Amino acid sequence: MKYKQFLKREAINWLLILMPFIYIFLAYEKLPRFAPFQLNSEQIIYYQIMFVMGISIVWYFILLVRPSIVPKTTFQEYLKNYHRIRTIILGFTSLLSLIFISQKIGIPFNWSRIAIILSMVYIIVIGNLYPTLKHKHLIGIKNSWTQSNELIWKKTHSLAGKVFFVGGLLGALYGILFDVNPVPYMPVIYVGYVFTLVFIPHFYSYMLFRKTPSHAHQ
Repeated sequence: MKYKQFLKREAINWLLILMPFIYIFLAYEKLPRFAPFQLNSEQIIYYQIMFVMGISIVWYFILLVRPSIVPKTTFQEYLKNYHRIRTIILGFTSLLSLIFISQKIGIPFNWSRIAIILSMVYIIVIGNLYPTLKHKHLIGIKNSWTQSNELIWKKTHSLAGKVFFVGGLLGALYGILFDVNPVPYMPVIYVGYVFTLVFIPHFYSYMLFRKTPSHAHQ
């Protein structure tokens, strides 16, 4: 019974992992021939796919086995959210890989804009999940300050949910309304924007920690 439930739950994740590779197989005639160890403009598509999907597959297996090797505590009650986040991560990286391939084979869409919008939607979804994560959950904003206090964890994830939702929504609206291609240094701006969204709740957790009675005098 458990084996069947496992297969049913993980089938969508395996499909998401396979999708970019199936797409490459179907569109291989329109792609440059794969030449290992040759890093050039023709081969960069393969390295992009291997990098993005490689990281997501590694994280998938880490997140898959982690619940079975950590001590059973209260977070076992919230494995549904845990499984959902794994699927969201794989869905995002798989779709991003499909965008890379579609752009390379010349399908006429503004793929840079689509990639920005997709990544912002991903941030919005993660933002909606953050407030549901319980203290010392397997995933979340895990630093020494949120781990030290349940109230800090709750407040930090509540703020993170709002920051990610608003930040992701503004980013998605920008991608919908404006063309991102002509913007100078757009990749740097994008990374800086996402880093800021991630940094805000971490800094907030530190400020909350400093204000706790046991540390206010320090």
